[in-house]
Amino acid sequence: MTSSNGQVHLHCLMVARTVGLCAITSFCINTANSHDQMRPELNAWFKSLKNKAGQPCCDGGDGQHAEAEWDTAKDGYRVLLTDPQRPSERGQWFDVPNSVVLDRQNLSGRAMVWWWPSYAEGKMIPLWRCFIPGPEG
Repeated sequence: MTSSNGQVHLHCLMVARTVGLCAITSFCINTANSHDQMRPELNAWFKSLKNKAGQPCCDGGDGQHAEAEWDTAKDGYRVLLTDPQRPSERGQWFDVPNSVVLDRQNLSGRAMVWWWPSYAEGKMIPLWRCFIPGPEG
């Protein structure tokens, strides 16, 4: 027989797992198919993109168009990212590590970033996969 405290703990655990799954699903839906579906000829190009470590950028269309800028003080790119757990809040600028910047022509026509969120001490920290500057970058 389960105690009342045990039932409450089980209920809280189930709620926490459900919320976590919803957050992950929401993030995946938000980023899925973010490249131009009207240009299927780019699908092979997206799948060919790899970062400097040789890891693929694209994982089924999970890239996002990005607001990005060149930071002359740091000699690198910065990207505006929105925390998927707080989509209504203004995003935050993050420095893009050089190891994930693609040095090739961008056929999509817009800056794109491939990343996922991690959390430490209540703050979002991006885990980077790839970044490709826009045609002006």
